[in-house]
Amino acid sequence: MNRTTLRLLGFVVAVLVTALLLLELNNTGDMPDTGTPLLPELRSVANEVNSITITRAGQPTVNLSRIESRWVIPDRGNYTADVGKIREVLLAMTESSVIEPKTTNPALHARLGVDAPDNESSKGTLITASTQDQSFELIFGNVAQTSFRYARIAGDEQSWLIDQNPDIPADAGGWLLANIIDIDTDRVKTVTIHHPDGDVIAIGKETEDDNNFSVADIPEGRELSYSTVANGIGGALNDLNLNDVRTAVPAENAVRSQFVTFDGVRIDASVTTDEAGKWVSLDVHLPAGVESDAVGEWQETADRVKGWQYRIADYKANLLMRQWEDILTIEEDTGE
Repeated sequence: MNRTTLRLLGFVVAVLVTALLLLELNNTGDMPDTGTPLLPELRSVANEVNSITITRAGQPTVNLSRIESRWVIPDRGNYTADVGKIREVLLAMTESSVIEPKTTNPALHARLGVDAPDNESSKGTLITASTQDQSFELIFGNVAQTSFRYARIAGDEQSWLIDQNPDIPADAGGWLLANIIDIDTDRVKTVTIHHPDGDVIAIGKETEDDNNFSVADIPEGRELSYSTVANGIGGALNDLNLNDVRTAVPAENAVRSQFVTFDGVRIDASVTTDEAGKWVSLDVHLPAGVESDAVGEWQETADRVKGWQYRIADYKANLLMRQWEDILTIEEDTGE
């Protein structure tokens, strides 16, 4: 048998093996029609779900709980969870419909990413949605070329291609309600930053229509590095989001800043740094006489941030910790 014949036989064998594997992956028998709900029982009790767990191989299990009407994360001190992300996953479970059935062979589940997460090499994500009386378990697997996902009901060998592809954060931090506070720069009147060494930086605007913040008490021989350099400080609390959260702990050597808005609200921010990153705690103080239509907004923020410490992006923390060398340069000698 010559070399050409051997190559041809090898090619034929490879094609046959591939074809058999594809047949096995699509070995379905008598299956429901396309569009059949995968978890019809969950649909009828979706509003009663009060607990969700997310299990991945080699990662801590994420627990989400509903306390009355609020979803929280017990591992983060019952901090508020992002209900939008929870809704997305629950809808993916309740509304998932069969596009086509796939393999029933457990040995091939890993190829679709629907093997159980107790397998150390599993790529699947097991979602358990529970009511007071029952639980529903669905393993979300790989994303198919259709951009939908493979899935399998836990305990059932039949796998499926379904018409859903939810975003499922990998850790507890990804399920947190991200926004901490959002104060538009135009609403900020003054900011004062106090450093542990005694340095103080104070910026302010006369009116809400002013474009730039002015800087008080600039040291002799120095000037602003550019005219808008203080605006970043004034906007530090604009769309401030968390990366993680913990119960507030006493802060040593903190950089403390004070924001005052044009309607008289004061926000105290305290920034500390540890091996995990930069953390900020906030206290919101409402004066008497705040406009009635703003009271509810400010009070909700004050209640939500009280007693918490947030890990935030470095660039945001750095704005709250600005020092003179960050905003000043040596004053040019005009020769006059």
